[in-house]
Amino acid sequence: MKVNIGTYSFGGIASYLGLGPTLLEKFQTIKALGFDGVELLPVDLDNSVEDIKKWAAETGLEIVSVHAKPTEEIVKKMAALGGKAVVWASTDFCNEEEAIEVAHELDAMAEMAEPYGIKVGYHNHSKEFYMDNGRPLLEIVAENSSKCFFQLDCGWCMNAGTYPPSFIRRYKNRIVAIHVKENCRVQGPGPKPKSAHTEGNHESPFAHVAEMSLEERQKMLDAATARNESPEGKKRFEVQCKLGAPESNIDWQEIKNALDEQSFEAFWVVEREGFYTEHDQCIKEDCEWIKANIK
Repeated sequence: MKVNIGTYSFGGIASYLGLGPTLLEKFQTIKALGFDGVELLPVDLDNSVEDIKKWAAETGLEIVSVHAKPTEEIVKKMAALGGKAVVWASTDFCNEEEAIEVAHELDAMAEMAEPYGIKVGYHNHSKEFYMDNGRPLLEIVAENSSKCFFQLDCGWCMNAGTYPPSFIRRYKNRIVAIHVKENCRVQGPGPKPKSAHTEGNHESPFAHVAEMSLEERQKMLDAATARNESPEGKKRFEVQCKLGAPESNIDWQEIKNALDEQSFEAFWVVEREGFYTEHDQCIKEDCEWIKANIK
């Protein structure tokens, strides 16, 4: 079984900001830890397609996807890299009406990407399971779109109170990938999400990283670190435990069984924000556990 990992797991917000190790250095580490492929971030695509292909070939890694708002430029790059999907990592919507708007926007993106052989997906956190009119927002998106796919983050899905295998089976043939994130506690979807129609900028804070100075990037990283170290930030990540831990409430084999019922293979991407031991050792053990235990 092939196991992939996102470059996000090598620095978190720092990776989004292009700080820390180079992309080649990340590729080398990812391969050494036993992974087969990699999911990129938008800043990674600031490297040339030729360089990324060269580094992937040198390390024997497959480029599977990128976490980015799907634009034609990014879709073209992913196609040139032999990737499978461009996954929108998040956007603001708070009710049924706005979820339907997102569904239609995703369909338009998916239609644009179809000629390039690239799937457009949406990646959830917990907030997308907030209920409106008796339905989780993510289900409203799924039922009002016909062309987009989903990258189900199983950790945040379970944390919100939705059993991942049930969601996968309900939307069979709509799951392009999963994010492997262990969870040990249901916290619910949280407060009502932010509306797409409130005043202010709804663009990703990382949309223009390439134009930012190192000082500006470091300032953003310091602010994000402070948020993550706050009581609320720590609460968000303390639910992430060791893969296969006794306290886990996720059945990864049943997730695999549900995915196997699809007509195509969904790819697995490990994503870590919390580490139970030294960073590289933790990630290495994640990869080994999946390959040893999931059939």
